[in-house]
Amino acid sequence: MKLVHLSDLHFPVVFPFTSLKGKMIPGYLNYTFRRRKKYPISLWNAIVRKVQSLNPDSIIISGDITNVSHWKEYNESKKILEPVLGDKTFMIPGNHDRYTDIAAGKKGSDLPYYENFFSPWMGESIPLQNGYLRVKKIGKLALVGWDSNMPLSVLNAYGYVGEEIVHSTLEYLEKEKLDHYILICHHPIWNPPERQESSGHKMKNREEIAELLKKRPPLAYLHGHVHTNWVKYPDPGKPYYVINSASSTRISDQRHQSGFHLLEWNGTQFNIKRFAFSNEEGEFTETQMISYEEKETNGR
Repeated sequence: MKLVHLSDLHFPVVFPFTSLKGKMIPGYLNYTFRRRKKYPISLWNAIVRKVQSLNPDSIIISGDITNVSHWKEYNESKKILEPVLGDKTFMIPGNHDRYTDIAAGKKGSDLPYYENFFSPWMGESIPLQNGYLRVKKIGKLALVGWDSNMPLSVLNAYGYVGEEIVHSTLEYLEKEKLDHYILICHHPIWNPPERQESSGHKMKNREEIAELLKKRPPLAYLHGHVHTNWVKYPDPGKPYYVINSASSTRISDQRHQSGFHLLEWNGTQFNIKRFAFSNEEGEFTETQMISYEEKETNGR
């Protein structure tokens, strides 16, 4: 079974400055002057070509399709994503996709923008009294999606997952007799020692979540949010792979090793490959994986 993991696509959609309100204004200015040129649409087109050639059994997108959750961003992003949207696709939102109260469905009775545009590819919604839990089954493998995002001030991008979501997830897996699952959540549950996050950027309660997951650990935890790739191998503290494919569509530089991952699962173990954009070939090609073994994983 082959699974492609993409994240933090941040499509370069342009819209009138006069249509912005509140925190969208500084957010869009930051994107326009600091980020937009780093996300040429040509890289997305190259990803589409590579993904189609890999012919995966599933395409997983772990959030941040948009930049400031503008309605036009969603409308245009859906068109851009069309080549990879289908029965194989599983998507969750990122913090930029829940950028404002309106986009997150916190005002009025409308659906959140992400659900409004992408619900067909978000998997089955598991009924909960409060919270987000989505599941898509691929053969004997379950893809489990969490939403760690919420609208915050422009200076914050932290995440949070309620412990009740973990309990509900484990109860569902037990009830459905799903022995193998991959967990997809936008915020990291682990960082390399040299790429630690501030309290205003990380998942607030990730160590508590990691402790609860020990009862029934996933095969892998797929995420984005920090814009450089890595793979952490299973260790006693977190007995599963932690895989970051952000930012798949960004031009790489010294601090941002961009690309995406292909996970090949034979029913017992993973073979993981990393793909990055080659300027020489003008395509995404297989390249060296940025990995961390147990002795190196003193990041938290």
